[in-house]
Amino acid sequence: MNAAGAAGLSPRTVIQLPITRTLAELYAGNRVVPGLFEPFRAWGLCSRMVDVARVDSGARARAMHGLAEAVAEFPVGDGLFVLRFLASWPGLFRASFGGQSTEGAARLGSTLVLPDPFLGTGYTKYAAAAVPEYWMELTEVPINAELWYMAEDGGDGYEQALARYAGVHSGWRSFPAARSVGLVPGGAAEVPAGSVPRGAFVTLQGASYPGDFGPEAGTLTAYRTAEDGSVMARKIAEADCDEVSYRRLLATWRGVQLEALAIGDETVTLADITGNAQQAAELGLTPAGRHAWRVQVPKAEIEQLAEEKRRIGVQPQFGS
Repeated sequence: MNAAGAAGLSPRTVIQLPITRTLAELYAGNRVVPGLFEPFRAWGLCSRMVDVARVDSGARARAMHGLAEAVAEFPVGDGLFVLRFLASWPGLFRASFGGQSTEGAARLGSTLVLPDPFLGTGYTKYAAAAVPEYWMELTEVPINAELWYMAEDGGDGYEQALARYAGVHSGWRSFPAARSVGLVPGGAAEVPAGSVPRGAFVTLQGASYPGDFGPEAGTLTAYRTAEDGSVMARKIAEADCDEVSYRRLLATWRGVQLEALAIGDETVTLADITGNAQQAAELGLTPAGRHAWRVQVPKAEIEQLAEEKRRIGVQPQFGS
């Protein structure tokens, strides 16, 4: 796929995203929290696997990710849960430059304003070594993403795969190890009513279909819904598509641009797209997981809706 995006990333780069135990429980259980969380989406501060792989315990992994001081979210003794997946489209990522205020971030050309231990330097808060860090915007989880757990004190078998993602219509499929660390598997979640189509779309022979990135780099899985409601899936190479794009619906509310995730009869569910905790607090948004904020507002308060379409591109065939 088009490699445009954050420096140091390609579609084949393996990403590691640390998540709290609460989020791990929601992913493994395929649980939707209405208006706040869907188990087929992910976001947040992450690093390349190659930069954080040289660890031998969950405690060391937390330190590498700069989370040693974030004890409220990542308690000492609880190891570390992480999502691992291919970057797929580097355009979803940017280096974690930011500030402690909106004004400070703006001086760096950024919108990221996050609480400690966020440094805003493009690196994790880890004194022993500089570990590059990226901000991944809210996106659909790529097929074959995995949920892993690293035990606090290390030792033999300290790292366990807990679940693998099979796509938006199949959800997370847990392994036996999930229960051993307190996670309860659940069946695939239904996409909430009123959800706005977003994420990757592929165009084939003039028709557009929603899709997931994966299962391999350079491929997508496109979905077609039949008249009886059944869903058919097809894996397709990016080079075989007429076009691949990434779409979301942007909404202006109180003069600020957010993303519209769901539109109901009377309300609209909006999500922060900036990673700006200060702005989220000023707007009265509700925390929706680590470094995420949402709000439900009356339709009448929406000032503007506009679809954003970013072309990912089609890689030319060899020799063409």
